Amino acid sequence: MRSRRTKGVVTVAALVALAAIGGNAARGSDEIAPTGAGASPVVTVTSTPAPSVATDGDAARRAADQAAADQAAADQAAADQVAADQAAADQAAAAKKAADAKAAAARAAAARVAADQARAAAAAKASASAATWAVTKVVDGDTIWVSRSGISRKIRFIGIDTPETGECGFTEARNALRDIIGGQRVTLTAGARDDVDRYGRLLRYVDVNGVDAGLRLVKQGYAVARYDSRDGYGSHTREAAYVRADAASPKAACAEPGAGTSNGTTGGSGFTGAWPLPGDTYPCPQSRPVKGNENSMIAHEPGDRYYTKTKPEQCFATMADAEAAGFRPAKV
Repeated sequence: MRSRRTKGVVTVAALVALAAIGGNAARGSDEIAPTGAGASPVVTVTSTPAPSVATDGDAARRAADQAAADQAAADQAAADQVAADQAAADQAAAAKKAADAKAAAARAAAARVAADQARAAAAAKASASAATWAVTKVVDGDTIWVSRSGISRKIRFIGIDTPETGECGFTEARNALRDIIGGQRVTLTAGARDDVDRYGRLLRYVDVNGVDAGLRLVKQGYAVARYDSRDGYGSHTREAAYVRADAASPKAACAEPGAGTSNGTTGGSGFTGAWPLPGDTYPCPQSRPVKGNENSMIAHEPGDRYYTKTKPEQCFATMADAEAAGFRPAKV
């Protein structure tokens, strides 16, 4: 009976103690004085928060967040690199475009300069052509035909005279003039008292590349100074030079048309035998046996199939001379 009572008291005391402890815990660190006899030691109770416990789910979330952040940073870095590369490419493209534009401008400028030069050259050529005449035929040593822009005129040289057809020296004078002006353009200059002669021919000085063709013939002995103030035709502007040249130049040697040498040779032309050749209706001098036909611009030499039938406008000493004058050798 007593034992039960004692246990009950102990139990009650324990409950009281626990209640006291609970109250102290709620108040913080309060001193608890148990009831009973005498003073008891002070018991200090400290409230400590329970440590948080990290779960596997939290760690996974943090790892995922970090991975997402890392990926976002990597993506941003890649985007920045792409943008930088694109900017560099754009800059390079712009630089290339500018360089191409500059090169194109330079080429266009060079093309314009070349075109301007070509036009200037063409204009100069056209101007020169307009100021000169093309020689279309050499009639004899002092008469020619010329044309320009569809107009043809017959020209008589001022102040000179050469042998007529059939006279001694006719062929030599004509060939000498062809050597001077053949195949070239000439400048015609007035200077006589009259503009035309009684045959309707224009009276003109004939210059080629700055050379007075009439004066050249006088100096070579193929022409004489005539039709000037000394014989009633009036003076001309170049008369003094012509008269001086005529006095200083010997008369050029000549051969009668169709006449050969006494020994039957050709005087160095390379062709021998009787001259003219049998059946040759239009013979050249034996010293100039190569026939040049101006209609076809073909040259024929003795032995060619059509030599004796060819009527020459020019006679040459050699085929090389004919080719130099613009003729081509006959093929048969």
